[in-house]
Amino acid sequence: MEPIDTFLKKINKDLDFKIPVNALISFFNPDTGKLLCKLVANLIRSETFQSTLTVLHFIDENMATEIGDLEYYKNTFYDDIVELYEAKQLLIRIFVKISADYVDDILEMGEKYPCNLLLIGVEHETFPGFWEENYPRLKNSVANIPTTAIFVNNGFQRLNRIFVPILDKTDVYVFLFINRLIVQEKVSVMIWDAIGIIESEPKMKKLYQYFYKKAEGKLELWNNEKKIGIDYIAEQDLVLMGIEGWEKLQSSAVSWAHSLPSALIVKPATNEGK
Repeated sequence: MEPIDTFLKKINKDLDFKIPVNALISFFNPDTGKLLCKLVANLIRSETFQSTLTVLHFIDENMATEIGDLEYYKNTFYDDIVELYEAKQLLIRIFVKISADYVDDILEMGEKYPCNLLLIGVEHETFPGFWEENYPRLKNSVANIPTTAIFVNNGFQRLNRIFVPILDKTDVYVFLFINRLIVQEKVSVMIWDAIGIIESEPKMKKLYQYFYKKAEGKLELWNNEKKIGIDYIAEQDLVLMGIEGWEKLQSSAVSWAHSLPSALIVKPATNEGK
């Protein structure tokens, strides 16, 4: 089966939010962690009320000494997040852990609390090192998780304007996220279909038309006759894209390729496509 057919099958199953999302998020920076918790709250809506979030907050020995009582820290720092999830009738588990090897810790937590979305928070300035040193290990170890996403925090404040570049056919997997984002009240999504897959693939065109109607004016296609400028990209709150497209963008001559705001880079499992 072609990757696009595999992805569309997965997306079509989730159009009415009947699939619970069991998310595992991990991070070092507590501020990024809170942002991720709020972002995931928008993503894991489920009509079955069975979605869950497991939070893995990593700290080092020095931070642990500074914090002192980890249980008290956890209960006070995440008080507003717990209230948010309780209001949405969603289960949340929070772990604050001293870690020497967080890749192993992520995998261990994933075994204990199986998830279908693994989301890793990384700071913009540390992302290159993470990508070179740790991502290869994760990529080869989480094939049993349908989706792995990396959130690169570059001053993320709100989730209003989302830019979605499609540069590879496997990037259509991001529609799984678009489906859950366009129902948010203040969100607007702009899709840049750089490879013309929405117009050239009848199934994709039908899917886009479905989302366009569902979004009620919050979803648009970029006019490819217009140039995308750095100023426009700077106005976006989040760039959402597939990992294959992201790699192509980074090696392209596009002027804004290395001036992205916060980004959510999505990789489906290898058994669901490249």
